[in-house]
Amino acid sequence: MYNLIQFVKKYHFILLFLIIEGFSVFLLATNNHYQGNKINTFSQKYVGNFHDGLSTISDFFKLKQTNKFLADENAKLYSLLEKQRILYDDSLNFEASLFKYQSARVINNSVHKSNNYLTLNKGTRHGIKEGMGVITENGVVGIIHSVSDRFSLVISVLHQKSSISVRLKDEMFLGRMLWSGFNYRETTVDDIPNHANLNIGDTIISSGNSAIFPDGIIIGEVISFQKIPGENFYKIKIQFFEDLNRIHYVYVAESLIKQEKELLELNAKDD
Repeated sequence: MYNLIQFVKKYHFILLFLIIEGFSVFLLATNNHYQGNKINTFSQKYVGNFHDGLSTISDFFKLKQTNKFLADENAKLYSLLEKQRILYDDSLNFEASLFKYQSARVINNSVHKSNNYLTLNKGTRHGIKEGMGVITENGVVGIIHSVSDRFSLVISVLHQKSSISVRLKDEMFLGRMLWSGFNYRETTVDDIPNHANLNIGDTIISSGNSAIFPDGIIIGEVISFQKIPGENFYKIKIQFFEDLNRIHYVYVAESLIKQEKELLELNAKDD
């Protein structure tokens, strides 16, 4: 209250001028039709600009909510497309979708370390479990490593312990995607046999063998390859389609057959 009184004392001449000026404009607008129209036009213009500015600011703050909505809708579409793909592959087998998806927001991400991780804003209360795959519309991101109630930690494909089963898009030769630890836009693929028909620009996709990722998720394109003397496999370098330094939303893929598949394979090893 004291500060308000001091402010009025200090600027009372300016405040008085503004009050008188405002009253004069009001009288001019109400008693002079021409000037009134001019003033109304002027005020409407700037009031309109003011509201337009407020709308822009409001839209900016709603952008986060809009992005989340779109990510959720995309997750539903992924699940639907996966189901339709299965039905298309085998029209006599009306099997339910092998994967279901949900969106998550990336709240922390590293790309410049030797071993990189992401933190997502969803955890066990949202159904997230260790071992689930994480993707975007442009590629594979990583695998859920650990989970708390509300958050989950992802081992990025930019991690030296990351090993993703991949294949050539146009051929069924399998390989392993391993990160060398240097450029976050690039990675390497091993174990593709050197009799495969390989070309610069070929697309590398997920193989689906691990039941962590669906088959056919795009990953990157071949930018170089060489045959290693004395070995039967190419050494391939690919560039990611996804810029992993700029991802904000991801999709967590839950395999509905992973546990059954792993149990069957474990029993086979015990025999």
